[in-house]
Amino acid sequence: MNRLSTLDEIFGAFLRHIVLLALIVAAGVAASLFYAVSLPREYEAVAVIQIEQAQVQAPEFGGSSSVNARTLQQLQIIEQRVMSRDNLLAIIEAENLFADVPDISDSDKVFALRLGARVVRVTDPALAWRPDIIPTALNITVRMGDPEVAARVANTLVNNVLAQNKNRREERAAEALAFFESEEARLGADIEKLETEIAEFKQKNGDSLNAGLTLKREELARTRQERLELERQIIELTAGNRGSRNTLVANRLAQLQEQAALLDVQIRQTTALIQVAPNIERELSALERELQRLTDQYLVITRNQAEAEMSLMLQASQQGESFQILETAVAPETPIAPNRKRIAFLGCILSGLAGIVAVVILEMRNPIIRTEAQLERQLGLRAVAVIPLVHVARERTWRRIFWTIGLLVFALATLAVLAFVSVR
Repeated sequence: MNRLSTLDEIFGAFLRHIVLLALIVAAGVAASLFYAVSLPREYEAVAVIQIEQAQVQAPEFGGSSSVNARTLQQLQIIEQRVMSRDNLLAIIEAENLFADVPDISDSDKVFALRLGARVVRVTDPALAWRPDIIPTALNITVRMGDPEVAARVANTLVNNVLAQNKNRREERAAEALAFFESEEARLGADIEKLETEIAEFKQKNGDSLNAGLTLKREELARTRQERLELERQIIELTAGNRGSRNTLVANRLAQLQEQAALLDVQIRQTTALIQVAPNIERELSALERELQRLTDQYLVITRNQAEAEMSLMLQASQQGESFQILETAVAPETPIAPNRKRIAFLGCILSGLAGIVAVVILEMRNPIIRTEAQLERQLGLRAVAVIPLVHVARERTWRRIFWTIGLLVFALATLAVLAFVSVR
């Protein structure tokens, strides 16, 4: 390449291979244009769903964070259901998509539609740092080769999102209401059963509980006092009639001893009742704590049931959080891809570079000394005489005609390419 050291030498090299350069550039431009035209067009249809907050705020279980988390989970479930295989296959069948590809499988159809369809959440950029922020809208975009089909598919997905949102919220409200109703019935039955058990327990152990226990203690004190009085009488009667065989005294003594034995039995029974009273109290306290626990659960379930009923009423009257169509998808007028102008422009540039590389390679493979400067630079010899190449008038005329026609053809081709790409 040191032979091409000046602009004149470089320009002369390109002039010598102008035909090859023109052929390479023409072939490259034609190939790039053909490639750009052969690429299938893609049209993007966009529909927007606005997420409206509830007009009447229903009571929610938990704080605002848990409410936002449930709403985000609800959105995720809706998106998954809309983009599910069965739903996409139904859309493909209804719109007769991919009919021009008879050998494509259902899985490939679903995969292709998932690539072309997207559900994008729109959130406030100022609150993007919050992981629990609720989106304000959903953008549904569909890319396809037919603008009308893309718009229809986008609107179908919008309708699916609305239907899934409505059905899902009604299902959740109905399921929650049914659950709370069943729990209310179960807890009510458990409470009634436990109340009956407590009543029977109190009736059975009334003497060892509260007022009954106080009476038993008073009764035990009286009985012990009576027992002491009988003991005193027995001692006096025995001491005053020692050695006597009086029948009346003996009968009285036997009577007093019999009464004392009965009082001893009564004292033992009353003492036993008083001793087991703490255990009875503990059992009763356990039953009452269980009753209080069930009662608290019943109150919570009743409150949640009322909230579920309110949520169901709001869904029925369409006063709860809802999705509204903000923009329906319309058939786009211009394709979003491919960028044929850019492809054609890059093809022209690459074609020119390929032609330049070809000229350089030919010059390197054929190292001929063509000028006096090259002779002196390459061999270190100075030419004695230089015979120039002289063109006659006819040759100069044909060269001018050739260059004029070439420039005109190049200009017309360039204009044709630009016009074609801009129109296409």
